[in-house]
Amino acid sequence: MATIPDTHKSLLDAPIVATLTTVSPDNAPENTIVWCSYDGTHVLVNTAAGRRKDKNIRNNPHVALLVLDPKNDFRWIDVRGVVEEIVPDTDYSNINAHAKLYVGADKYYGSVTPAEIEGTEERLVYKIKPQSVVVSG
Repeated sequence: MATIPDTHKSLLDAPIVATLTTVSPDNAPENTIVWCSYDGTHVLVNTAAGRRKDKNIRNNPHVALLVLDPKNDFRWIDVRGVVEEIVPDTDYSNINAHAKLYVGADKYYGSVTPAEIEGTEERLVYKIKPQSVVVSG
């Protein structure tokens, strides 16, 4: 397992959107803008079940995640790894924590997305185990 250096952990703990790259069934890379966080071992990304990135990850768990410092284009972190575990976010604690971090809202449903969507989709947390970490700046 690769280590996230202390010099760049702040990029994963700050409200900076990341680019998650997954691999489609025909082996084409696909980029998606995501919110992320770091638990000290895994990079965490949240999504709803059934979306394209979910299908891609279930087919091929190898991913890359790029976070660019919005204040310094030459400071970034590129985490390449594998989705080691997919955990249901049944109580919405992860997506709500991301909503708090990124937009200052206590709840994702009702602030970021319409409240009536709550309960209609299954939220998932991807636990990405870093296998290679490249940094700049």
